[in-house]
Amino acid sequence: MTTTDGDPRSGLGDSIREARRSVGLTQSQLAALVGVSAHTVWAWEAGRMKPTHAHLVEIAFHTDTSPLQLEARERLNSELLLETEVSFHDAVNGLPDEDIEEIREFIRFVRSRRRRQGRAET
Repeated sequence: MTTTDGDPRSGLGDSIREARRSVGLTQSQLAALVGVSAHTVWAWEAGRMKPTHAHLVEIAFHTDTSPLQLEARERLNSELLLETEVSFHDAVNGLPDEDIEEIREFIRFVRSRRRRQGRAET
């Protein structure tokens, strides 16, 4: 459930942020309208939490959109992630085990580096 900006799974948070900004609301203003804290709105937009369906309906109402429109980017990003997984599987299919393990180690290294950089920036 936890994601970060730039992550393909963060589409819902980006959609919420864009919808909020399009009607000129701050995070605090949207929070008051929806009945949550400003920190909760921040967490939704950052992709760290997902709103409940009831909150998503409220967000859509106050931003003059629909829950389906807010979720559309997330669905598109999920489809992109699935396509990427299939392509990756096809690319490594038939490689020797040691090559696959080297790829896995590289992915672990990149994830670790991103976590360290993220902590250093905060």
